[in-house]
Amino acid sequence: MRTFTVMLVSFLSLFSLSAWSGQYKEVGELEVHYNTISTTFLTPEIAKQYDITRSGYRGLVNIAVLDKMQLGKPAVSATLTGSVKNLVGNSRELDFKEIREGEAIYYIATFAADDEETYQFHIELNAQGNRSATLDYRYKFYVDTP
Repeated sequence: MRTFTVMLVSFLSLFSLSAWSGQYKEVGELEVHYNTISTTFLTPEIAKQYDITRSGYRGLVNIAVLDKMQLGKPAVSATLTGSVKNLVGNSRELDFKEIREGEAIYYIATFAADDEETYQFHIELNAQGNRSATLDYRYKFYVDTP
């Protein structure tokens, strides 16, 4: 039970941080929240639970899809595909994992990153109810060492 509580608090804090900072996009009936961080911000327990390598040179993309047409904007399941590329065009596919904790649903993917590199993210999602959205954003990564 303690591990579940730690995981829930960690992922909710990631989601809350993205909502607080305004990193979301409204697309039709959907509200797509996103956040990108260094994997060193994860606790060792969380990283182990989700088989994530903690490194200053690894980034984590965290996405939540909400249905803004329903009271309380509940999380909805979706299929996500995407890629990340640097400014010289080197591109890598993102492999998203779905995380469910109670009523919360998150999608996470990791990527290799370099210090002070700007990355362009392109993410396609298809949420339940056959609702699609595209999310494009840039993020400048800074290496964080534990």
